[in-house]
Amino acid sequence: MPDDEPTVNESGITGSIKHLLESISEFLTTKLDLIGVEVQEEKRRVLELLVLAAAVLLFGVLSLTVLTFTVVVLLWDTHRIAVLITLSLTYLLICAILVARLKRRTCLTTKIFDTTVEELKKDREWVKRHL
Repeated sequence: MPDDEPTVNESGITGSIKHLLESISEFLTTKLDLIGVEVQEEKRRVLELLVLAAAVLLFGVLSLTVLTFTVVVLLWDTHRIAVLITLSLTYLLICAILVARLKRRTCLTTKIFDTTVEELKKDREWVKRHL
């Protein structure tokens, strides 16, 4: 078969359908790529937050332990019971405040596919204007 043999030009309804299917395929591929990028970004953000939260928790507990120990040792002879009760109530109050804040924060919803949804809305508007 010669290489310069003329190709059959797909025109008419078959060519239009083929072109439409190719366009839809490219459109869906682009949107799926965008979703994949957003999922990766969200995974990275959540992992970073978890590592940061774990570090804060670790060093916070260590700091409070050493601080508590220091205060109790300093006041052991005079007010050890009062100091232990005061520090315990302070820690309990801080814990209650943080639990309330955590509950409030978990009730807030975030949309992880905002960019994809916006792009789909733009595509829908473009289709409405041009069809």
